[in-house]
Amino acid sequence: MNKRSMSTIAASLMLTVGLVLAGCTNQKEKGEEAPPVSVSVPVTVLTAKQESLPNEHSYMGSITAENAGTVVAQTTGTLTKLYVKKGDTVKKGQLIAEIDSTRQQLDVGEQESKLASAIARLEQAKASQAADTEEVSSTKTLAKQSLDNAKESYDRIKVLVEAGALPAAQLNAAEDEWLRAQSSYRTSTQSDAKDLAGIKVSSADVEAAKIALAKAKRALADTKITASMDGVIDQLALSVGDLVANQNTVAEIVSLDHVLVTIQVAEDSLSSLKKGEHVQVTIPALGAKKTEGEVAFVGLSAARETKLFPVEIRLTNRELAFRPGMRADVTILGSQEQKGILLPNEALVEQDGQTYVYVVKMDRAYKQEVEKVDSLTDAVIISKGLAPGDVVVIEGQSELQDGAQVSSTHYAEKGE
Repeated sequence: MNKRSMSTIAASLMLTVGLVLAGCTNQKEKGEEAPPVSVSVPVTVLTAKQESLPNEHSYMGSITAENAGTVVAQTTGTLTKLYVKKGDTVKKGQLIAEIDSTRQQLDVGEQESKLASAIARLEQAKASQAADTEEVSSTKTLAKQSLDNAKESYDRIKVLVEAGALPAAQLNAAEDEWLRAQSSYRTSTQSDAKDLAGIKVSSADVEAAKIALAKAKRALADTKITASMDGVIDQLALSVGDLVANQNTVAEIVSLDHVLVTIQVAEDSLSSLKKGEHVQVTIPALGAKKTEGEVAFVGLSAARETKLFPVEIRLTNRELAFRPGMRADVTILGSQEQKGILLPNEALVEQDGQTYVYVVKMDRAYKQEVEKVDSLTDAVIISKGLAPGDVVVIEGQSELQDGAQVSSTHYAEKGE
């Protein structure tokens, strides 16, 4: 066999071996594909159970002083004295400031003088009337007697003249005498009335002077500014030397013996709020300690914008620790307990207007739409969509899709 034939046979063998090897390799790739890898999402679950919980509602409010008042000036002038400073405790009626009273003091002196003069005139009129009483009475008696005699004489002479027994001239003379007697009697009567009128005028002058003096004294009293209520000076608006106008604010007083917490309540909670009932109040700034408050006022109408009703809670502030402006959390217990499945707030997933949770069945998590009846501070009460015994995902649900495979750890086993 020559060399050329041997080379041809060798090439053929190498080609055949190559084809066989290539076929084996392709067959291995086709028959030995890697199986798919199954990944489980780790989650924490909780077994649902029916629970009865107090019907509690929590509201956030703010503290205000129950009693607060503004002290205003009642006259115009310069502030000359200030007896208090911010933070001082005062009693109602206590003198806290004074306005320059020079003009008012002069006015009081002038009115006192006018009153004294009016009283003197009245006493003089009374004395004159008393001195003239006897004389006037006697004159009036004589004038009345003369009047009666003149009338009687006139009537008698008239009869005789008409009978022709006396001349008509005597009747004229009798009539003149009767007229003079009437004039004398009127004069005596008017003299008595004049004395009485003088006393009335003098009495009126005295009363007018008394009123003017009372006004002057009141204006003088208005220069002394007093506390309008018991409490603490919270603000001072003026300083010594300032010009004060009538009705200017001088100070603001607050009473902190009792304070009010104001909250806004929806209409469905009004039935559990009655005046005089007690509620729990927590002041976050003072720690977690709870105090008891009393419902002092329940609004009769809702605010137009919010449709909520104002409610005021009264707190006794013995240590003066509650300050206006502090936040206060109010817990109100309803009349009936709520029943449902209690879950942590984190268990709920809200999307596209729906609320649902993931329920684990046979190592797979499925979406389950639910309805909540109420939300508490860190939990929610489910009324529909779950049944006791359902295994609900409470952690890890953000990584889930409907039907995803999970590896579960029960909440009670966490940390074990």
